[in-house]
Amino acid sequence: IELGLGIAQVPRFHIMDQLKRGTLVEILRDTPPPSQPVSLLYPRSRQLSPRVRAFLDWAAGEFARSRLLG
Repeated sequence: IELGLGIAQVPRFHIMDQLKRGTLVEILRDTPPPSQPVSLLYPRSRQLSPRVRAFLDWAAGEFARSRLLG
């Protein structure tokens, strides 16, 4: 049921289809939410799988890039 009521703050990638279809409308575009801290935790006592290592390397690069752009 779409009642047209409510405001939500969700990651954009979760709602891209709804924004494109027009079932959701972006408001407060010039007022983005503040950054939130992110932690990546993994056991140092074990050897990381190549997939986990690749993800950690990718995430670290993304976070560094966003700080440079931000």
